[in-house]
Parts: sequence; C-alpha cells; structure tokens
Amino acid sequence: MSFVNVLGVVALGFVGLVVLMQVWLRLRVRRITGKPLPSLPGRTGEHISAAPHALIYFFSPSCAACRAITPVVRALPGQGKTVFAVDVMQDLPLAQAFQVMATPSAVEVEKGVIVGYHVGPIPPAVLERFAR
Repeated sequence: MSFVNVLGVVALGFVGLVVLMQVWLRLRVRRITGKPLPSLPGRTGEHISAAPHALIYFFSPSCAACRAITPVVRALPGQGKTVFAVDVMQDLPLAQAFQVMATPSAVEVEKGVIVGYHVGPIPPAVLERFAR
C-alpha cells in the first residue's frame, strides 16, 4: 500500500469516528430530554430544583468556545431570568448529576423536567427565550 492510500484510510477512519461520536452524543441527549430532574447536590442544585423555569449553562475556563459564550450567559440573570452558570471545574458533582458530556452545554428545565439539552454553543433561540 502506498503512503497516499494509508493516509486516505486513516482520514476516512477519523471522519467515521467523528460521525459516530456525534450520533452517540445526539442519542444520549435525546434519552435525557423529557426526564425529571435528578437529585441535585449543593446549594445551586437546591436553587435549580426550586426554579419553575431555568437555564443551566455548564462551562470550563479552559474551553475556548466557553470563553466567548460565558459573558453573554452571565448577563442574562441580571434581566430577571433564572440562569445558572456552572463551572464544571468548581462544581463537578452538579455536572455529573446532569450527565454533562462536554463544555459548553446548556440544560433547560421546566417544572422539574429537562425540556432541552444542548451540547456545544447555545442555540440563539434558547438565548432569546432567556433574554426577554
């Protein structure tokens, strides 16, 4: 086999792995959505459980995408919305309770039920709901 053929096989394998991981992630998110809130640890967990409608945003200081999104999310609670920005490095048990797989991630909760689970940048429609 020539070097070019080997490189092509490796590239194809990598692309296949990325696609497979995306499918797995979407299936896992679909399985979590619609479920009641799990038992949530800590004070933040208590506040989330008590909120009728909330957005929980999980970020990591080392995440480049998070550094761009976090200031926008942190500005939302000042507008009378129930928004929680959770640093996964500081509150790992809460992130584990929500089965956070990557940062950034956002979870929408309504009346004790997970109604939306977003991995990656928060969709503009979600931000808009909490910005009003």
